[in-house]
Amino acid sequence: MFRRQQQSNNESSGEDDESSSSTNFSPLSPPISPPRSSNNMLVNIGRFLNVSAIGVLSIVSVLLFIQLQAVSLQVASEQKQIDELKKTIEQSTSDIQVEVQEQKDLTVVNIAGTFTLLSCIVTMFHMTSHLKKMNQPFVQRKIMAILWMSPVYAITSFLSLLLPSAEGYLGIVKDFYESYVIYQFLSFLIAVLGRGERQIVVDKLAAHADHLKHPYKWLRCLFHPPPEESDEAKANAVLLECQFLAMQFVFFRPLTAIVSFVLESMRDGDAGGFSSPDFIIMMIENVSVFLAFSGLLKFYHAVQDDLAWCQPFAKFLTIKGVVFMTFWQGLIISIIFHANTDDDKSDDDESNSGSSYSAKSIQHILICMEMLFFSAAHMCVFPAEEWEEGYQVKHGGGPTFAFNDFASDVNMIIDSGKRSRIARKERKNALDDAKQSPSFGTMDERNDASKDGGEISLVDSEVV
Repeated sequence: MFRRQQQSNNESSGEDDESSSSTNFSPLSPPISPPRSSNNMLVNIGRFLNVSAIGVLSIVSVLLFIQLQAVSLQVASEQKQIDELKKTIEQSTSDIQVEVQEQKDLTVVNIAGTFTLLSCIVTMFHMTSHLKKMNQPFVQRKIMAILWMSPVYAITSFLSLLLPSAEGYLGIVKDFYESYVIYQFLSFLIAVLGRGERQIVVDKLAAHADHLKHPYKWLRCLFHPPPEESDEAKANAVLLECQFLAMQFVFFRPLTAIVSFVLESMRDGDAGGFSSPDFIIMMIENVSVFLAFSGLLKFYHAVQDDLAWCQPFAKFLTIKGVVFMTFWQGLIISIIFHANTDDDKSDDDESNSGSSYSAKSIQHILICMEMLFFSAAHMCVFPAEEWEEGYQVKHGGGPTFAFNDFASDVNMIIDSGKRSRIARKERKNALDDAKQSPSFGTMDERNDASKDGGEISLVDSEVV
């Protein structure tokens, strides 16, 4: 720019000189030469300054560019280090969380395993006492089959915690043994009643033929002779009916469990409605359970007086209590778990990951802990001494809270208070009658009567 301005100035000055020279030229005056050297020097200086400025600006620009690139590289390096440090922290946090969760899982598994081991030890000790005192093998064999129920439940639940992939197979084993124990309990009652002889059971049922309900007509193909021929035939048909109804549960329960496991492994989405295979299987299970318990209760009501000495109802509660309690407990836990899961769907994924145990896992943990108490209950209701010769029933000899004794004492105190109030009212009425009729008796007799009444009232107050 400076160079162009200098050239324009030079050109304008040259034109002015030419015009002036042309105007001042005259043939008489001599020609004058213009000052070319000074103009060229100024042009060169301007060019040098322009080049110098451009060079300085270029060098400054290069230096700034190099410095900017260095800063960018440093920032990128530091950002990379920050990212690596962040990943390391996140990885360490996740590793710590995984380690903490593993410690929690290990603690839970240790607790469940401890209760399972204790349950097995108690049951084995109980079974050993029966083996040492095998006085009635035909009865005690059934008892030992029943006693395996608590260890089977505890072991299958514990293994389901350790091996979640095998949970379905272990559930099939558990369901099979549940149905098998129900039939074994009926066989136990039959063995106790007949001392190993079926005919004795038939004769005792025939003695109550008037109170026996007729067997189902759709089972008549199993009865020989027909139940209408005699009381003995009717008793035999009823016994066979009860055995059949309990036995069908042994076959249907594992079969429905296998079908349910296969359907669950093949299912992609949620289960269907009332027309789904799961609902049909559930209805079949309920019908089978109803038939099994109807046969068991029919036999029990027919011979409950003959079996009262061995307390069969308490024994039945310790068996079916395992099934009923675990079923309803699992249902309640599942409802609570799914309700909490639905509430947490509105939260972030991180908050949803707080629950690491499923409803089935919680159910398995509780079963492992509860089977210890059922093993102890089996020791109380299935004692080995019960099958010794000359065994006498011990009423109230087991562990108890003595609530009946406390209630009887409360009733005694209440009755004593009632009698005391009645006696005081009678004495008061007698004194009122004596005051209203002074002609009867002398003053001394009335004083003696009042003294006697005061002494009686003092005695009554001490009794109260």
